[in-house]
Amino acid sequence: MQTKDKKIIKKSALILADQIALNIPALNIAWGLTKALLGIGMELRQERVLEFVEMIQKNPSIFIKEILNDENFQDGFVFSLEKYIRERNEEKRRVLYNIFLGFTKSENKDSCPLEKMIHATTQLSELDIEVLKDVDVTRTDYKNYQVYGNSNTNLESIFNLINLGILLSNTVSRLGPVNAPFVYISEFGKKYINYLKN
Repeated sequence: MQTKDKKIIKKSALILADQIALNIPALNIAWGLTKALLGIGMELRQERVLEFVEMIQKNPSIFIKEILNDENFQDGFVFSLEKYIRERNEEKRRVLYNIFLGFTKSENKDSCPLEKMIHATTQLSELDIEVLKDVDVTRTDYKNYQVYGNSNTNLESIFNLINLGILLSNTVSRLGPVNAPFVYISEFGKKYINYLKN
């Protein structure tokens, strides 16, 4: 594809996103708020805006009129789209997409930790994400354990995940030298890892 063609496609992405948004009943309020607040940013990241709007178009059973008219949804839409277009990492954008879908499906949007989940996503490094994939979410006993045994493997990432509240550290004294913390997954962490792995 030639450079001229790419420029035309890039410039038309926001126009296409605008048309899609206007053709989805009741999305106009959230879309109007977003355009008013993010205007030039939307123009600079048109392809990402189009990806986000197409998500809504592809899921009409989730994005029903009642939800689209909800003020909490509209605020969440603006917040989520802003973070989505700012995110450089493609895998993190996928996670943000899943988080927004989860927020939309939630029965009580007031208690849904949308902002916390998005903040956690923006703070994770690629290595942190890989470490999260190694966390044993199948544990049903909820006892603490060491992600990589008693080694210093990815220790900085484990502490970052503890600081974000995804993992919790067990501070009970242990006998003998302990190189890595004993951790368990927080309730927030269980939800977050679910969005990460979908």
